[in-house]
Amino acid sequence: MELYELRYFIKVAELEHMTRAAHELNLSEPALSRVIRKLEEELGTKLFTRRGRSIVLTESGSALLSRAHELLARAEDIRTELQGIQQIRQPVRLASRAAASLLPELLERFHADSPDVVVNVIQNDNAIIRNQEYDLMIGGTIIQPPKSSSAVLLEDPFRVLVPKTHPLVGEGAIELRRLEGDNLIGVSPNRFIGSIIDQTLETFHVHMKRCIYSDDPLMIRNLVERGLGVAIIPAYTLRDIDKQNLCELAILDPFPSLHLVLSWKPETYQLEPVRRFRKFVIEYFRRLADSGELERPIP
Repeated sequence: MELYELRYFIKVAELEHMTRAAHELNLSEPALSRVIRKLEEELGTKLFTRRGRSIVLTESGSALLSRAHELLARAEDIRTELQGIQQIRQPVRLASRAAASLLPELLERFHADSPDVVVNVIQNDNAIIRNQEYDLMIGGTIIQPPKSSSAVLLEDPFRVLVPKTHPLVGEGAIELRRLEGDNLIGVSPNRFIGSIIDQTLETFHVHMKRCIYSDDPLMIRNLVERGLGVAIIPAYTLRDIDKQNLCELAILDPFPSLHLVLSWKPETYQLEPVRRFRKFVIEYFRRLADSGELERPIP
């Protein structure tokens, strides 16, 4: 039994028509019929039976169809794995849409652990993310992601960032109504995080003036420091950025928390370097959570 015979068999089973299948496979109909007949002789059973102008699978044919898909998928995995042995230096493509402040230390430790693996960090490239042209992605979500193709790394609560000159400095934690009338600096409202913030403020009937948008966390930090407004941001967005002239405030009202998630394309074979990096990322965040390093007090 050859792999090409299984591919031909699957095409005939899908179309239930020998002539159309032969056309799509770029074969003559007699040639395709010989392949199917040879497969039936080898297996000792009829795979198709005629029904009007179409052909349909027999019970044996139906059993073979599910097995044929499994065999071809396994053959593709083997081919990809063998290619991976030759492509060990191929970069791991990591798309990042969140927690940029956490990545430098993670990558530093991974490089010390696996200096032979190259990681290509792709930040906020919507085209690459939309087309899934990555191996792994770190992003934020407020819903529980599927366990089959993702792992939750941490919970990232929202905080209010205000300049040290703001009247709320020293409060520690506030209700959202205390921000009524303030200027709000943050990401565009049509972005994922921006829409969460706007919906929550609307829920609590808090009206803030949007004066400046920026998708750059450092720019947001600098604008807040200059007193141009306040920001509502995930706590770890500015984790390692200097906040000497700023103050972080917890939110007392029920506010959605982001889940920082590592995700990958389901049912896709991953090369060994990708599997190694994926395992390292999950274990890295687990160790941080166990050690309490992620629970940093608000200044």
